[in-house]
Amino acid sequence: MAAPNSKATLTDHCLRALGYPVIEINVDDDQVEDRIDEALQFYQHYHSDAVEKVYLKHKVTNSEIEFTAASNGTFVKGEIITGGTSGAKSVIESVTSTTKIRYNALTDFSKAFAVGDVVTGGTSGATGTIKASGITIGDIENGYITIPELVQDVLDVFPIEEATTSTNMFDIKYQMHLNDIYSLGFLGSLSEYVMTQQWLSLLDMVIDDSTKHLSFDKHKDQLRIDMDWNKEVDRDDYLIIECNRVIDPESYTEVYNDYFLKRYATALIKRQWGTNLLKFEGMVMPGGVTFNGRQLFDDANEEILKLEEECRLNWEQPVDFYTG
Repeated sequence: MAAPNSKATLTDHCLRALGYPVIEINVDDDQVEDRIDEALQFYQHYHSDAVEKVYLKHKVTNSEIEFTAASNGTFVKGEIITGGTSGAKSVIESVTSTTKIRYNALTDFSKAFAVGDVVTGGTSGATGTIKASGITIGDIENGYITIPELVQDVLDVFPIEEATTSTNMFDIKYQMHLNDIYSLGFLGSLSEYVMTQQWLSLLDMVIDDSTKHLSFDKHKDQLRIDMDWNKEVDRDDYLIIECNRVIDPESYTEVYNDYFLKRYATALIKRQWGTNLLKFEGMVMPGGVTFNGRQLFDDANEEILKLEEECRLNWEQPVDFYTG
């Protein structure tokens, strides 16, 4: 038979491994599908072959307000706007048209703009009424970015803030680099250059540390970064996210032919079969045949425990620790 390349062919493979069609497998189709999904979930969570390290880019967005009609007057970039009903306040980051303005964050997070608010410019005196579905909350106001569903772990985010470096000839690092390169060309020591680089890295870490606390919630698909978003990033800045992403089996169908996955899915279906037969434990059929669902259940359970231990010991990725 051909190698499994879909859920359907993986299901057929597992049932044949259990004896089908020679033996009737007393498991409902929905139960089989549930066990295949369970096997995939375990495989993707613990097996290193199920994930890949990738670098994803994300363009930072800010919030946008759209009015029901052209504003009465012209809003000005940098002026404070106030919501007439909500009392929300913010600073205009850009005016994109007569019906749209952008802002980065609220001055008071307890008060947010609402549909129907009459927004007034503090300097220009321009006004506009927010239309239904006319508020788009951006990353800067949210304080988090949305992560694709297949991402399993977030390892790092960079660059949030550039390290201290400069091409200014009066900059200390510029001078140290210049002197180091000069020394290397005239019988200088490479070890001295390496030590200098280590010293500069230490200065960066102590004086200008850009490390931020990251909080990734997989079930919300949100990555929170503890920083002052309004000051440290701007609209259209890019953040690079280092993460582990699940290899999508629908795009890369060879996943269904993984040796561990086939064995584990088969064991789960076998346990389900034993669970179904436990109801008839000890029942004697015509001809003296006795149901023994308990033995089938116990054998499958033992196989599952061994496979899970094998996966955790041999193929699970090391736990990542944040240091700082």
